[in-house]
Amino acid sequence: MKKVIIIGAGPAGLTAADRLLDKNEEFEVVILEESNSIGGISKTVNYNGNEEKVKNNE
Repeated sequence: MKKVIIIGAGPAGLTAADRLLDKNEEFEVVILEESNSIGGISKTVNYNGNEEKVKNNE
């Protein structure tokens, strides 16, 4: 089994993990993320019943 560490749970990191796990080979994938949520700088939050897209640092 190949071991892979992905740094960052933004769109690129999550896509990389997904592609690796879709391969026929066996991968052990670990994603390291410094924040407590995934998505990088792109997020959708619910504000007063409306979904709003915001940057992670706002």
